[in-house]
Amino acid sequence: MKISVIIPVYNSQDYLRECVRSITSQTYRDLEVLLVDDGSTDGSGDLCDALAAEDQRVVAIHKPNGGTSSARNTGVERATGDYLTFCDNDDFLRDNRCLERVAQSLSARPVDVLMHDNCMYDDSKGAVIPPKETNLAEKIAGLSKGDALLELISQGLMARAVWNKVVRTELVRANGIAFPEGMRNEDTDWSASVLEHAKSVGWLDDPYYCYRKGTAYAQTSKPVTRSMTDDLAIVIEKHVAAIDELGLSGTEARSIRAYLAYPFIVWMGQAAALGECRKDDRTSLEMCAHAPLLLTADEDRAVHLASLSYHIFGFWGTARLLGIAFRLTRLSGLRHQS
Repeated sequence: MKISVIIPVYNSQDYLRECVRSITSQTYRDLEVLLVDDGSTDGSGDLCDALAAEDQRVVAIHKPNGGTSSARNTGVERATGDYLTFCDNDDFLRDNRCLERVAQSLSARPVDVLMHDNCMYDDSKGAVIPPKETNLAEKIAGLSKGDALLELISQGLMARAVWNKVVRTELVRANGIAFPEGMRNEDTDWSASVLEHAKSVGWLDDPYYCYRKGTAYAQTSKPVTRSMTDDLAIVIEKHVAAIDELGLSGTEARSIRAYLAYPFIVWMGQAAALGECRKDDRTSLEMCAHAPLLLTADEDRAVHLASLSYHIFGFWGTARLLGIAFRLTRLSGLRHQS
């Protein structure tokens, strides 16, 4: 079983070697590392070539700058593994037996999508911050796809990030699943497509992926704009429609609605904070129409609270409350960074 690890690379020479070495040093050897240099302007492109020269399993691919989605799509096209996963160019794997445990899980119970949690790495402190421990692999293995996804959502373990998933390569290719280029919230879109088309999912009780917090490459510090909220609305619309288009029903349909419900309340909060969630705005009216369907899929705790508010204050009142909460959270984060 070969695993392809796709790494979009852009101006990341400070962390790239550590990232790649954490993968090539794995005890599991049947893997490839696809470094997609997305038009870097520092020394990252040369470093990709140097790392490829050091290990024949590392492939350096150079392309004009097109963004993370474009780079990931290029990596998926070139992948030769049975399964594929992703790593950001400043993150790393926690120890050298991570992919061995992934392969063991997939050998024991082959699934279309194997999910796992992640650690946070505080770059300023040089410390790994582990999440709460889970003991869910066996339970998830005994559930249908829909029930398994609902269980993970109710446990607060459903990540939209793509690096929390190991996906059967053929699932992606057979269904033409690609990252949308030129827009944000691409992880939410790609993960939704994968979960909609998957026939089986699994869980690994191993938060082996280390997400590096507090670097110049972080996306979370960027201000939210109307174009970002519009992109998120497009993703939500697309996948609400996909439930019917794919003929999903029962817990399988509910699980996709529950997956979309959290991004939905994020849209409400962000749009309201920008002053863009209004009764004279077409996108807002379209989102309002989805509220009864999505807010009843309230397995997620935050969505459940928003659902309670919705029943009391309605869509527009709940959006205002979420907008206030978003602004306060944003202000708190900025104070932390200063």
